[in-house]
Amino acid sequence: MGVITGAGETMRAAAVISNLNPKLLYEQLLDPALLPPAFRERISQWRCGSGTFRLNVALSELPDFSCRPGRTVMDHHTAGIIIAPTLSYMERAYFDARLYGCSRQPIIEMLIPSTLDDSLAPAGQHVASLFCQHVAPQLPDGQSWDAHRERVADLMIDTVNACAPNFTASVLARQIMSPLDLERTFGLIGGDIFHGAMQLDQMYSARPMLGHADYRGPLPGLYMCGSGTHPGGGVSGAPGHNAAREILADFRLRR
Repeated sequence: MGVITGAGETMRAAAVISNLNPKLLYEQLLDPALLPPAFRERISQWRCGSGTFRLNVALSELPDFSCRPGRTVMDHHTAGIIIAPTLSYMERAYFDARLYGCSRQPIIEMLIPSTLDDSLAPAGQHVASLFCQHVAPQLPDGQSWDAHRERVADLMIDTVNACAPNFTASVLARQIMSPLDLERTFGLIGGDIFHGAMQLDQMYSARPMLGHADYRGPLPGLYMCGSGTHPGGGVSGAPGHNAAREILADFRLRR
């Protein structure tokens, strides 16, 4: 067991532990001939895709929200700020994404970490991270995210500006991460931050597939520990914790 790096270096190991998306691991990093045909067929059906668009911005000042005015640090600036005012607003966002590939009034979760760590920005300035929903991993009619990323970024900023009217003018710079950018930069297939859709038929004993939910694949010594395993994505550390338990159990048996 071992790995061969992109530079051609071979490294041997008693075990290889992967926290990649299972689809990426088994379809792009392994010789298909090493895998049973039934396993290859089932992993090809693993569904990925996340309705999120990331936007990081540098700000000259804090957002001044109409509902709670002020440009000095207040409690809400240090917390998670969610723009999703009503259930009907959220429902429209979902159906817009299904129809048009992007909601015309998106749901946005914003964090301003520089309010808690002033080393992240120059004095008096700030950085913010926008987790934007709902967008489609693939746009309709074969359109490319590369052609629409700037327009959608403008939409996200305008959406925040409707709640904090100084926001647009305060943006000094921005980093855009469409679903396609997330895939190309971080290997997140379809921009899927959870390494596979978290739906009932891809959860519990079916994550990533029936018969392999114990963090072991068909190749002895190769283990999975990422979000594509039970219990899925989120900041819990549970997939890695569970995988470590199984790996240690196997090593004890070998002794």
